[in-house]
Amino acid sequence: MAKEIPLHDKELNSFIAGEKGKVLSFLRNRYSVSDDDLEDIFQEASMALFRNIRGGKLTKLTSSLGSYFMSICNNQALKFIGKQKKEISFDDGKKLNNANAVRDEKVDELYNICIDTEAEDRIVRKHMLVNQIIASMTETCKDILLGYYWHDYSTSTIASLFGLKDANSVKAQKYKCVQKFRNKFNELINKIYG
Repeated sequence: MAKEIPLHDKELNSFIAGEKGKVLSFLRNRYSVSDDDLEDIFQEASMALFRNIRGGKLTKLTSSLGSYFMSICNNQALKFIGKQKKEISFDDGKKLNNANAVRDEKVDELYNICIDTEAEDRIVRKHMLVNQIIASMTETCKDILLGYYWHDYSTSTIASLFGLKDANSVKAQKYKCVQKFRNKFNELINKIYG
């Protein structure tokens, strides 16, 4: 069922101010960025919400405004992280950035030198498989599974963070997401080994 969007600036400002602590806490736990950068990300997300509503892109919601805003914040954080230029400093003061970064095959070669046991290789493959499956899931499933299994959030905290009804609805949704994860896992394992 679609919900009406508040159209008054005062209501939106109040909503955004009320979400700030929750959003910053979520982003701080999920991403490794400075508090100043988190503030910038939050500001960009707030402006995006205003633009979406004022521009007519968003007129009705099928989820809560909190969930919608949290997804904007998450997307803004991912954009920010993608744009960051990572630099590696060497002892002589020279810097290496993404423009002249080490080629992927050389990174793999260096990486493989460090991993010399089959057990470590299995762990890496396991993590890659789990991450691949999580990445292919819906945003709701990603949020629930990452919140529950990676961040050890309670189901009531997850409900609050992502605008879900309550802890029981999170439990029911988590069960469905785990089933989807299990099915995708079995499908990939059959492709790899079957």
